[in-house]
Amino acid sequence: MRAARLLAIAVALGAPAGAQAQGWKPSRHVEFISGSAAGSASDGVIRMVERLLHEKKLIETSSSVVNKPGGGGNIAWTWVNQQPPDGHVMTLVIGNLISNYITGRSALSYTDLACVAPLFSEYTAVGVRADSPIRDAKDLLARWKADPGALSVSVGTAFGGSGHIALALAMKEAGADPRKMKAVVFPAFSQGLSALLGGHIDMIANPHSSFLAPVREGRMRIVAVAAPQRLPGELASAPTWKELGVDAEIEAFRAIAGPKGLGKAQVDYWESVLRTMAQTAEWRDMLEKRAWIDRFAGAEGCQRAMRRQYDLMRSGLQELGLARN
Repeated sequence: MRAARLLAIAVALGAPAGAQAQGWKPSRHVEFISGSAAGSASDGVIRMVERLLHEKKLIETSSSVVNKPGGGGNIAWTWVNQQPPDGHVMTLVIGNLISNYITGRSALSYTDLACVAPLFSEYTAVGVRADSPIRDAKDLLARWKADPGALSVSVGTAFGGSGHIALALAMKEAGADPRKMKAVVFPAFSQGLSALLGGHIDMIANPHSSFLAPVREGRMRIVAVAAPQRLPGELASAPTWKELGVDAEIEAFRAIAGPKGLGKAQVDYWESVLRTMAQTAEWRDMLEKRAWIDRFAGAEGCQRAMRRQYDLMRSGLQELGLARN
């Protein structure tokens, strides 16, 4: 009876019930490892997670975000993989974890980290200047079919990412050879956007939230989104590839993971506190503001989602001639 009353009090006070019930919690400083430089989009996500966990008193120990950029995230994820699986080192994983392995840039597979919770996803959008001669997605497909190398496109910060893959799948459906795509890589989205607006490239492929501001300002148009259905809010007018009969659905996901071999008690704890965080008004507001798609699920759901992403990304990378694994 006394234990039941204590558990009820903990729930009423907002403590993560799952973590209390299974008994494990961090006993020392927790490090959240960021695989990108401070100020980047992915770094901002993990910093927001770390901040909310403290502000909402969901973890009791001290914590910090540690940046280990390089290798498309591979430096950070390899380091995390080498740490003891005791629940005191966690990281944010994105699609590069999968594409790096498929292309042979990394020996680390998504199964070499213990995913505890997917947070949200974005879908790759293809954008053009507001005054671009490319009228719409049908026009784009026709231009590709006539000459697959006629249009230049920024595909993100590395070849083989979600933007590159989505375009490869769309080109295949158009009857064009994806290997002839005139793909360009920039160190940051801002540089790719500047090149687009300056007339130096024809298109840009990137996660959809990055287009919100330039579309709102009337500087860009979105011709297609690699999503299963139209996005909500300001991007609702952008058609999906699926509407055109093109099978080019690809997500840019964000998930929290720890070292391989993370114990059930640690997995249950982090899944519980992250689930509570994902239900806060602050997190929900951020999802809406950024047009992020809520994908929260537990550890089992995360593994299924990453396996699906592996299959989709491998298919696109094979079309590009980049698949090695």
